[in-house]
Amino acid sequence: MADEQNTPGNGPEDEHQGATTDQGAGTGDEHQGEAGSADEGDRAEDVTTERAAREAAEKRASEAEQEAARLRRSNAAVKGVDLDALRAEVRTEFTEQLVRAELRAAAAGRLRDPADALALLDVASLAGSGGDIDAAAVAAAVDQLVKDKPYLAAETTGSAAWGDVGAGHRESVEPEPATPLDRLRRAFGNS
Repeated sequence: MADEQNTPGNGPEDEHQGATTDQGAGTGDEHQGEAGSADEGDRAEDVTTERAAREAAEKRASEAEQEAARLRRSNAAVKGVDLDALRAEVRTEFTEQLVRAELRAAAAGRLRDPADALALLDVASLAGSGGDIDAAAVAAAVDQLVKDKPYLAAETTGSAAWGDVGAGHRESVEPEPATPLDRLRRAFGNS
């Protein structure tokens, strides 16, 4: 079977040739030469036609690719034309950033960790209409958070007590212990 496939006249390119040789085989040797030259002319004509068809197909494919690229650009431009929606989205994001900054500023002295205000309060509800920040609403929200969760409030002791840092003049000066053992006794309260 493999021999049949490899023999001339079995393939599609050889069909035209096989038909010509079958006609020439029955008439004799004088017709074989004429059939061979006619067959070469047909092949040259077929090759020329095939090349022209291929070039036309490649041209159509190139034009189709260019048209598809143009349509993609056109569709992208049409989708991006909704500038109002894009502006509204940017305005909303910017307003939320401003509200978060205002919240941190309002909670800075009132909460131990101002990030708690960002985590526990609804930022979107504190933004005013039109992108304005409602400072009164922000302060009220921080006040309500301190009321609801007093453990988040910052310690307010007036002034921070530093304690004795060991510097400065002292009124009563005790003499230095004579031995290290005396020093330990004084430190632990055993006299």
